[in-house]
Amino acid sequence: MGTDRDKSRLLSRRRARQLRDALLLAASLGVVGGALLLRRSRASSASPIPAQASAPTEPSPLPRGGEPERSAPDERDAQAGCDFADPGFGVYERWRPLPLGRLLVPPARAVRADGGYDLLIHFHGAEPVRKLLAPKGMDLVIAGVDLGTRSSEYARALEGGGWDALLQAIDREVESATGSADARARRLVLSSWSAGSGAIGRIIERGSGQVDGLILLDSLYGSYMPGQTSLVQGQLAPYVALANAAARGAPVFYLTHTEVPTSGYASTKETATFLLRELGAAPIAVTSSADDAPSATPGNGAEQAADALRLTRMYDGGSLYVRGYAGAGPGEHCAQLRLLPAILAEHVLPALHR
Repeated sequence: MGTDRDKSRLLSRRRARQLRDALLLAASLGVVGGALLLRRSRASSASPIPAQASAPTEPSPLPRGGEPERSAPDERDAQAGCDFADPGFGVYERWRPLPLGRLLVPPARAVRADGGYDLLIHFHGAEPVRKLLAPKGMDLVIAGVDLGTRSSEYARALEGGGWDALLQAIDREVESATGSADARARRLVLSSWSAGSGAIGRIIERGSGQVDGLILLDSLYGSYMPGQTSLVQGQLAPYVALANAAARGAPVFYLTHTEVPTSGYASTKETATFLLRELGAAPIAVTSSADDAPSATPGNGAEQAADALRLTRMYDGGSLYVRGYAGAGPGEHCAQLRLLPAILAEHVLPALHR
C-alpha cells in the first residue's frame, strides 16, 4: 500500500511539474492572442466563450513601438508543443545565479588551459533550453536570461553597463566553478526566443564584432510606419548588416519564423521576408516536413511537437539560414525552442571550430 501511495505521489508531482512548465511558457504567448481571438469569434455562434478565456494576461512580447495585445491563450493550445520533458542537468552543475539570469557550467575540461571557453547566452526560455541542451554534452557554458514577456524589458536590462556586467559576472562564475584562472569567453553565441530579441537588439546595436553566432527562434519583430503596414525604415539595419555578412560566410545567422499573426506590429514572418528582400534574396517553398526538423529524441517531448514543426520555406546562403514553419498557435511558437539543439550541432558549433 505504502509503495502504491509513493508511486501515486511521484506521478502527481511529475504531472504538476510538467503543467507548471507549460503554464510558465504560456504566460509569454500573448503574441498569439490575435489568432486565438479570431478563432473564438468564428466559433462564438456555436458555443459561448467561458468568461475566464478572455481574462487578460501579460502583454505580448513586442518590439519598441508596438502596441500591446492582451489575450489569454486557449489552455489546450498553449500546452501543445510547450511541455518539455525534464532529463535533468546531465554533466552540468545546477544553475548558478547571476546578477542578470543564471548559468550552467560544464565540467572543467570544457575550459581551455588558458581560461578560454565557448559561451551561449539565451534570452527568454531558460528552463526549456536547459532541458533541451544539458543532456547533449556540447561543452558550452550556457547562460539563460528570463526577464518577462515584453521585449522592452529585455532591452532596458541591457542598456548602459548591463551587457558588460553580465559578461564579467559569467567569467567570475566560470572561474569559481572550474578553478580556471582568467576565464573568458573566447567564442560567443547569442540566441533568443519570442520576447528575448529585445536584448539581442541592444547588444548588436553596440556592434557585432564579438558575436560568433546568432540564433533567433520566432523572435524578430518590427514596428510599422504610423498608419501603415510597412516597416519603419532603418529599424532592422543591424540585422540586415549581420545577414549580409553571414551570406558572405561570416558568423552564422540562423533565423526562424512561424505563421503567428501580430496586431499593430510586424510578425516574425514579415520581418524574415523583409530581411531577405533587403538582400535581394527569396526563400524557396518546401513541401516536405522532414527537412531541418529536430530529431525526435526519446523522452524530450519532440514526438508530441512534430506537427508543430512543419517546414514551409527556407533559404540558405553562405552562413545565413532562414526557416519558415507552419502554424499560428502557442504550440507552434513554443516548438521553435526545440530547434536549438540541431541548429547548434549542425551549423553553429562546426563553424566555431573550423
